[in-house]
Parts: sequence; C-alpha cells; structure tokens
Amino acid sequence: MPGAVPETDPQTSIYFLKRNDLYHDEKPYSLRFTPPNDFPRSNIVLEKHDVTIRDIRPRLKDLSFEKNGFTIMSLESKMSYDDYDDEEKLINVYLREVADSLCAFLGAVHVQIFEHTVRKRHDEFPISTGKPYRYNQPTSMAHVDTTPEWARDMVQKLNRDNADEVLKDRVQCVNVWKPLKGPVKDWPLAMCDPRSIKPETDLEPCDLVYPDYVVENRQLYYSPRHEWVYLSGQQPSEAWVFLQSDTTADVKSVPHTAFPNPLADKDAAPRESIEVRALVYYGGFDGE
Repeated sequence: MPGAVPETDPQTSIYFLKRNDLYHDEKPYSLRFTPPNDFPRSNIVLEKHDVTIRDIRPRLKDLSFEKNGFTIMSLESKMSYDDYDDEEKLINVYLREVADSLCAFLGAVHVQIFEHTVRKRHDEFPISTGKPYRYNQPTSMAHVDTTPEWARDMVQKLNRDNADEVLKDRVQCVNVWKPLKGPVKDWPLAMCDPRSIKPETDLEPCDLVYPDYVVENRQLYYSPRHEWVYLSGQQPSEAWVFLQSDTTADVKSVPHTAFPNPLADKDAAPRESIEVRALVYYGGFDGE
C-alpha cells in the first residue's frame, strides 16, 4: 500500500523539553543530589510526542559519519558478558579496544576516553520502584550529551600542558554505544538526523549539577521536521558511533534517546548496553 510504514519502523513516543518562557530567564537544570531547604531539584518540564522511527538497517551502506554524524562501526571484543561487571577489565581491555577501533575508524591521531556507563534495564523501568537501581537505566528523553563549550573545557582539563596546541586542530566529542546482548528489541537507541534539526531553535543548553562538578548538555525541543532512525536487531558487534560536539563550527551534533519499542515481543530480554564517551583528536600529539 503506498505510503505504508514498513513493519520494522516503530511508531512510538519520545520525551522532549517543553518550550517554556521560563527558559528565557532561567537555564534548565537538574540537580543530581538532594538540595537543602526544599530547593527545587529541577526546572525541566518535558512533553511527550508521537514519532515514527525508521529502521536504518536496509540503508546501512549509505550511512557516513561525516555526512550523517552517526554510523555503525564493527566492534569485536575480547570481553565476555560477565567481564562488563569487572571495572578493571572494562578499563584495561574494553576501553582500549574502543580507543584503538575509534582511532582507526575515524582516521584520528589520538583518542581520550573520559566516561563509560553500563546500563541494564530493570524489569519495572520506566515505572520507578522507589529504590535506587543497581545499574543505570535507559534515558528516555531526547538530548545531546555535551555542548561545544563544555567539550573544550574537558579538552583543557585532560591536556593541561598542551591544550592550546591540540585545539589548533579538529577535536570531536564522540559516543560509542553497543548492546551487551543481542539482538536488541527492548528499548533500543534512536538517533535524530542532525540535518533535520535547527540547532539555534531546537536545542537548549542545560546544566546537570552533581555535588562536585557540572555537565552542560543540550535538551531537544520537538519539531515534526525531525527524522529519527534506529538499528533493528542490533548485535554486540555493531556499535553506534555518533557525534556530540565538534570544534568545526558548522558541524551539527546528534540528539539521541532510548525508546519503548512497540515491535518488541512481550518476553523480550531487558536491554543491556555500554556507552563510552571520548574526545577524538586529529592533530596536536607529537609522534602520533
């Protein structure tokens, strides 16, 4: 039937930042601790919108990191499933694998990994149990993990002796995301094609405030022009690589989120994944 939605293109709903006059005067924020004196933990107001998410698998060969800002990288690991609960192995084996693979894949000269997160969806999520989860849970609102300014600050923090030198060349903040088990059907990850967004009106800087540091990310406002994609049946050897910021001014970042998949079987295994955040350098490191 002309115009029919393919069977692997789920129609679902995603949370977005709600347009609010408050943000003209007050920056969106979320405190990741309990504040004193009943101070509000957050001023973020969300709204849910229905979206269709296209399956990119039939068009994988057309994806380009430079063109789309996201693509799939083949990533074979020596890690077993149980190894991802071993922090020492994560650091000494997996993060090195990611850094080496990313460097070769993007043609970079150096990669610095500054954060990694394992997520294992609890059976009750997204309904709160009222108790802390053992593992981080999927993120269910559209966002970009960094701003260009925050990424530059991270470059300077990690390269105190040569930050000015490395910043003369292109530096990207890139995420690498893959499942621990596959194929993924439950709460897969979706990408918003950056060519379909208008950063000046669609993205809003937001502070995530921890007890001893602040992360500046960007929340996404809804627009019907946005184009969303995901990879059906993603396997552990298939890693999303997607751009969060770039010192090249005209390059757009990639909003993303997990989403409830109406095409998943009721008995589909809860999603388990690992995400790595890295700075990717294209110059400024002698001998590399």
